[in-house]
Amino acid sequence: MNMGIYYTYQHEDAWKVALERGYLQGDPHYALFNDEGFDFFKPAYDWMVEQYEQRIGISLNGNYPVWCWDEFPDLSIGGHIGQGNKGVVLTVELPDDDVLPSELSYWHLVLGQSAIYDTIEAYDTEEEAEPAYTRKSWEKIFDQEWCEVMAANQTIAAPSYQYVIHRIELHHVRAVMPFQDLSDSWVDRIRGSVWRLGYRLGLKKSIPFQWRDKTGLKEIS
Repeated sequence: MNMGIYYTYQHEDAWKVALERGYLQGDPHYALFNDEGFDFFKPAYDWMVEQYEQRIGISLNGNYPVWCWDEFPDLSIGGHIGQGNKGVVLTVELPDDDVLPSELSYWHLVLGQSAIYDTIEAYDTEEEAEPAYTRKSWEKIFDQEWCEVMAANQTIAAPSYQYVIHRIELHHVRAVMPFQDLSDSWVDRIRGSVWRLGYRLGLKKSIPFQWRDKTGLKEIS
């Protein structure tokens, strides 16, 4: 079984729940779009659930998938889990067959419930695409070859991929980094600069993690 290294950032409360039950899943209670725009963004996330279950063949049992990345997130800026909130970045090693990749910039069109076209000119049309066409066009975000062609044609920048999985077993977690999401205030900008410097110098490191049992766990402060 091929395994890959990924990173996911999670609210501290979601991580504490995962420590109690032995796995992390995308509970609707911790969905970021619950804070605002729930009615607008929920259809896109529900669609991603459908796609994951169809393409990977694993049921999410009414939950949302866990979002992952192939690069460590930039914690020197905010926008990860809501400013001021405490969270963790998990370094995880996951079975590639359980992970569904999709292109990030086109995912934003799915969030906006907009159709995805093959040419820049097609986006300029005044006619609104039929709902069935729009939903079908969203499936292009899973076609990495198509995304590479679009980048070559300068329709998008270099493709950037996100990854979703039904849940993360804690024995797949390799390291944990606690953090607090920053705002755009001048104080947090300074904090962000300090974090970026510390990370580049190797002074800011994730804490190695090995799942054993509840008696061997230590709460992150």
